Amino acid sequence: MNFIFKSVFMAFHLLLALILCIAMIVLPKNIHHLLIQYWAKRLLRILKIKITLNGEALMLLSKDSYLIVSNHISWLDIPVIFSLKPVTFVSASDVKTWPIIGMLAKISGAIFVDRNRKSNLPDVIQAMNHHFLNEKQSICIFPEGITSNGYQVLPFKSSLFQSAFESDKLLLPLSIKYKENKVLTNRTSFHGSTTLLQSFKRVAKSNQIEVILHIGHPVKPSQSRKDLSLKLQEAIALKIN
Repeated sequence: MNFIFKSVFMAFHLLLALILCIAMIVLPKNIHHLLIQYWAKRLLRILKIKITLNGEALMLLSKDSYLIVSNHISWLDIPVIFSLKPVTFVSASDVKTWPIIGMLAKISGAIFVDRNRKSNLPDVIQAMNHHFLNEKQSICIFPEGITSNGYQVLPFKSSLFQSAFESDKLLLPLSIKYKENKVLTNRTSFHGSTTLLQSFKRVAKSNQIEVILHIGHPVKPSQSRKDLSLKLQEAIALKIN
């Protein structure tokens, strides 16, 4: 029954997202992120997901802008981070095709990257640099490129780290892990052939999910891009295990 209630609330919540998308066409841009943040917080309440912050939490919550570097497990990662602090995400291009969620992503200013077209990367990096130059908002990247099963961190791709060098931005490592009944779980993982609907059903059937975010020390982009990505990958993986 609890799953049915969550599904009904989620249906209304998606309708709310559609209403917000329409409203934001005419509303001032400076309140778009506040509305999306409200929507993200409400989503987590509906799904009964608890957030725990560890490490340099004030770094993440401050008004300073960083290139946030995070591991990637689930579609939930984005609303979890956005509920704490509005940031601009570099997202896979196929997110644009998701019903309603794709609209929210575009309105939030997400930068889309086609992982299958390396020729797209210079344009993405240029868009990130332009954002850092004109906005006081962090950018979050998921350098694994795909979602993992939640038990490990996959090798990082270093290409998007280039923006930190060109924009002279500190990198803020962020590790995400999900627990159920205080045990590491893959219930929230959205990988392989799992569909978005299947993933939602798995998440909605539990009331004991906790997402733990560990924020590391900011890192200056002083090494080579490859060395820097390996350093951050190892630091983030250390907090998952």
